[in-house]
Amino acid sequence: MALAGRPPLIVMGMHRSGTSLVTRVLQQAGVHLGSDTNVHDESDFFREQNKRIFQAAHADWDWPAGMEALLADSDTCEALEAELRAACGSSGARRFLGWRRWLAARELGAQTGPWGWKDPRNTYSLPLWLRVFPEARVVNVYRDGVDVAASLVTRERKRSGRLANPIRSSRCLDPERAFDLWAEYVEASLRVTEDLTPRQVRDVRYEALVEKPETQIRELASFAGVDLSESDARAAAAEVDPGRNDARPGDAEWSQLRRARADHPLMQRLAYGGAP
Repeated sequence: MALAGRPPLIVMGMHRSGTSLVTRVLQQAGVHLGSDTNVHDESDFFREQNKRIFQAAHADWDWPAGMEALLADSDTCEALEAELRAACGSSGARRFLGWRRWLAARELGAQTGPWGWKDPRNTYSLPLWLRVFPEARVVNVYRDGVDVAASLVTRERKRSGRLANPIRSSRCLDPERAFDLWAEYVEASLRVTEDLTPRQVRDVRYEALVEKPETQIRELASFAGVDLSESDARAAAAEVDPGRNDARPGDAEWSQLRRARADHPLMQRLAYGGAP
């Protein structure tokens, strides 16, 4: 049985693709995306649920392959669905809602205003969340795969090289492996949304959001069911830094990767192919 109330907005997409930017824009537009968000604009409550799902699959954000086998096992999916529904109906969701929303409606399924959450792991866990919230709307964010790989590698190389570092991704220290991870996430996002109607899924191109923020924000707000005033649209657009899309790497390492992956099927499908 699905939870009643207003369906959530689920934001997903590959890490470093702009999901945090989309979240900040939606928050500015009036969508509640958590009173318990961390520095990555992710709700701790929903992040914990997704981490539990990944652990059940013996997977992690940078090694998500185990999720495919998990989603193919109906018994495991039914058990996880029951756990997710119980968690969303419990007092544990109070952290996400905040006291005011908690006192007004003491479970997620009873929300009447626009709400949702962001987590790149939603890209893989979405089929489970749709069992709980079948009418949920999905925002799928994507970005140039070479730029994503560059952002990932730059971040991971800045982190401590000690093997004991629990958050460093060894996979994303290498440009080609980081690109392949991008491809895995994009393929998964296309797969899990292919049967959804246009009313239920909205693809957001990171570069378009940066280049024409007000236009994209109005379309996002409309998709989320939010009436956005002129002043609110301008305030949301102010969250977008026009210079963010100028950070394309120009050294030999990244030019070589761009040439090598320009003809990749997903780069071509998303119109990111071509010469550097």
